Amino acid sequence: MMILDKKSYDLLSYLLKLEAPETVMAISQALNQSRRKVYYQLDKINEALPDEVERIISYPRIGILLSDTQKAACRLLLEEVTDYNYVMKSDERRRLSSIYIAVSTERVTIDKLMQINDVSRNTILNDLTELREELEDKQYKIQLHVTKARGYYFDCHPMALIQYLYKVLVDVYQGGNSSFIDMFDRKLSEMQGFSVYFSKDILTYFHEYLFLSQASLGKTINSQDSQFMLQILPYMLLSYRNMRLNSDVKNALKKDFNLIWKRKEYQIAQELASELYQNFKLHLDDIEVSMVAMLMLSFRKDQDRHVESQDYDDMRATISHFIDQLESCYQLYFIHKQELLKQLTTHCKALIYRKAYGIFSVNPLTDHIKEKYEELFAMAQSCATILEKDWGISLTDDDVAYLTIHLGGELRNNKADQDKTKLVIVSDDGIGIQKLLLKQCQRYLANGQIEAVFTTEQYQSVYDLLSVDMIVATTDALDTKLPMLIVNPILSDDDIIKLIRFSKQGRLTVHSRFSTELAKAIETVVKDESDRYALTSKIEKLIHRELL
Repeated sequence: MMILDKKSYDLLSYLLKLEAPETVMAISQALNQSRRKVYYQLDKINEALPDEVERIISYPRIGILLSDTQKAACRLLLEEVTDYNYVMKSDERRRLSSIYIAVSTERVTIDKLMQINDVSRNTILNDLTELREELEDKQYKIQLHVTKARGYYFDCHPMALIQYLYKVLVDVYQGGNSSFIDMFDRKLSEMQGFSVYFSKDILTYFHEYLFLSQASLGKTINSQDSQFMLQILPYMLLSYRNMRLNSDVKNALKKDFNLIWKRKEYQIAQELASELYQNFKLHLDDIEVSMVAMLMLSFRKDQDRHVESQDYDDMRATISHFIDQLESCYQLYFIHKQELLKQLTTHCKALIYRKAYGIFSVNPLTDHIKEKYEELFAMAQSCATILEKDWGISLTDDDVAYLTIHLGGELRNNKADQDKTKLVIVSDDGIGIQKLLLKQCQRYLANGQIEAVFTTEQYQSVYDLLSVDMIVATTDALDTKLPMLIVNPILSDDDIIKLIRFSKQGRLTVHSRFSTELAKAIETVVKDESDRYALTSKIEKLIHRELL
């Protein structure tokens, strides 16, 4: 059976969703491909189908609609597409090539790039041209050079390369494509000489040390950020070790990290380096120790015992001004103002370090926040100029969305509490999301008495002591015998309908398919995908505002 590429995969997925015949013209527009390419991919799919399955044919003026037999065969084809035969898109190839060029200790040639990407010479040349254009448009001031002696390499300030690679790794690991992540990890970890950095023993030791050190640190790093740190750390260390830095540049780079030398995270990173050398003979120099400390400082914290330290008096004063401005300008009232101040201080401590070192921050919930909490987001954005001015930083929409999450969790809720069903909330998405999810559940679960909000780890440690009727969770990986309602961290309209249905009916047996049914209804009359998305969003927003 022949291997299907990404475009064949996309066409297969699209055909399986069709409930009415659709012409090749309509399919090509939906997939943003030419008709010729659709026919070409269709031929490849037909060649891959078993002999006993009827070929897929586009009938004139009717189009294509799969039979039940064809659908079953196509589903089997999709299941057989693994990371070993997954074909990368051009932007994925550029990310893989960028990291490979940055970390490879051997001379990077066209042939090696062809080998690691599994594509032709012309494709690699086109990718490198696009990569150069991409770097020119960015703020990093990085140039991609090639010489006979060195092969391909990045020419730039070392901190600029660290910032750029961090951004690329964010795109890789938080992009949501598990097949690409599997391929990315496998291809790079198998490179000669890299095995020690991807050693399971070393990464496990680092994870355990990081977990245990949080007690003395007085902070709890967000679990998702901790996992991300383990994923990217080998690449960050390898890229630094691959830089050809003279003593002057190294000394200058050390001074760039002077903000963190007095921080507790730097001491822990030093102790970790000592343990790694003692146990694995892996040596980290001063700059690598600083890089570990920088990541620890930059990641989100779920808890921080030091937020009331005198070291942060000025920061708290600025945040208090920010909160007061929101209350006075927009007549907002926050239930636990001092608790909100602590949470924002915890968040902004990491935010300032990210800004100081150019560490890219992505908030996967920004679009949802801007849509579901449009007014509060606009208010936060308006008053955030106070933070920008006092701290000399520029806040992105992702940054403002994080602030909005914390603010939303403390806004006054005028709904009267009703306590018919005891429940707990389980979420690993950070303290801000937990508090916002709590407020959302309090709003829509009128019959619910919310006993506590836990992370998965916290819940597993106390579940046998709890006396509750159900769980609302943002993950389906929770091991429990209790009835469980799975929702998104920022409630979708489907989630809200499920909560309201449970509030009224007291049962979880009926699941909402509102968005799916709405999409099907619109699809029958609106063919353009962008128009369908716009109309769907408007209808859902109207329902959310006027009815929910």
